[in-house]
Amino acid sequence: MLGEERRKASSSFTLTSPGLRPPTHAASTPPPWLVDADHHHDNTFLHWVINDHHHPLLDLDDVDLDYTKPAPSFFADRGLHHHHPASSSFPSPKPTADDNTSTVEQLVQAAKLTEAGDVLAARHILARPAINYRLPASAAPPLLRSALYFKDALRRALNSDVDDDSSSTPTPPLHDLLLKLTAYKAFSDLSPLLHFAHFTCVQAVLDELAPSASCSCIHLLDFDIGVGEQWASLMHDLAHRHPGVALKVTALNVTASSSHHHPLELQLIHDTLSTFAADLSVPFRFAAFNLDATDLTPLLAVAAATDAIAVHLPVGSVHATAVPSVLHLVRRLGARLVVSVDRRCDRGELPFAAHLLQALRSTVSLLESLDAMGTDSDVVAKIERFWVQPKIQECVRAAVGGDKTAASAWRATLASAGFVPVQVSSMAEAQAESLLKKLPVRGFRLERRGGSLFLHWQRGELASISAWRC
Repeated sequence: MLGEERRKASSSFTLTSPGLRPPTHAASTPPPWLVDADHHHDNTFLHWVINDHHHPLLDLDDVDLDYTKPAPSFFADRGLHHHHPASSSFPSPKPTADDNTSTVEQLVQAAKLTEAGDVLAARHILARPAINYRLPASAAPPLLRSALYFKDALRRALNSDVDDDSSSTPTPPLHDLLLKLTAYKAFSDLSPLLHFAHFTCVQAVLDELAPSASCSCIHLLDFDIGVGEQWASLMHDLAHRHPGVALKVTALNVTASSSHHHPLELQLIHDTLSTFAADLSVPFRFAAFNLDATDLTPLLAVAAATDAIAVHLPVGSVHATAVPSVLHLVRRLGARLVVSVDRRCDRGELPFAAHLLQALRSTVSLLESLDAMGTDSDVVAKIERFWVQPKIQECVRAAVGGDKTAASAWRATLASAGFVPVQVSSMAEAQAESLLKKLPVRGFRLERRGGSLFLHWQRGELASISAWRC
């Protein structure tokens, strides 16, 4: 539970709408762009979480964020007391030796039919009972689990206009948020993927922005903030290596995106980062915008002329058609750096069926790496249901809708917009190597290629990080 002194760091928070002034928060002595907010202690949601569930994003006791190693202590080890039977609600299939092949073959058939425009035939294949497990038990091999997830995602995408979900009971928003956060914490504790992405992105920002003598404020525009713990790592480094440098974080909440955040989730991110900044005496401001991907001009009012701006823009975080306008706006804002994470679900240069199989291979590698870590099957089931499956569904939905962001086209678009690729630094690579050495299993490896840093599980690529200078 937060101590009384940390409770005082909480401040009121409201999402900003286009044209409205972003919320502010003072952490230590405020520079001119900080405005004090009214403090309160009666937030019903936060009070309920803190007292009944000990939410990991709010319980900051014993925080030890060493920038050079994973920072699971950003989350409290206690976790939520709210448990969801991740696997008991579903039948436990007993896959045969032929299940892998038949399931993948039927998925490929459905994908090819979809690519050819024969949606009715694709729906027929996807509805076959032989592969229609709702959620496989963790005993099923990663290939079968992955294929079933993609089968289900493709079925949902193709039936989006005809499915009648009125009979299903929607998950309460708060309940859904808690399940998502517990899955995120479990995934962060188990896999190095998030830490690899966060540390490499943060180091790219430090390499490009912090050494400047004229840099008094780093301003991060984040199109996929997650739960914000990567910027806590940045705060830690600023406090110890660049004292006096202020930090602004603007979360861009894009409607109809997999990274879309519940308002309560943004409240938690705001409170946690504000408390962390206050403890470290880092001047800090957090703002959030609900933005339509076709109308990003309100961002022009966010950035001050003296801000050193960096943009966190993962591949697929905005609709493909909006990428050129986003990059144009980034140039207008005077951003100095764009950092991008590619998680291999966006290979839009390929035909639909090949694109789906590429994403399937990446997911198989991810699930194999999770299984290799030897954790409890219920934990893996929770991660897959509330973290992996939503990512797959977003990927497939975008592909079916023709909104695929090709990795090659992404790089070409950045180059044509005037951005120059920046080599990932040796410090970033050393941190990633240190991260992998601390893992209990071997099989993860790094690769530097074309200036980017890649994380692999054995021969399968999990993610890559690239940086671009304006």
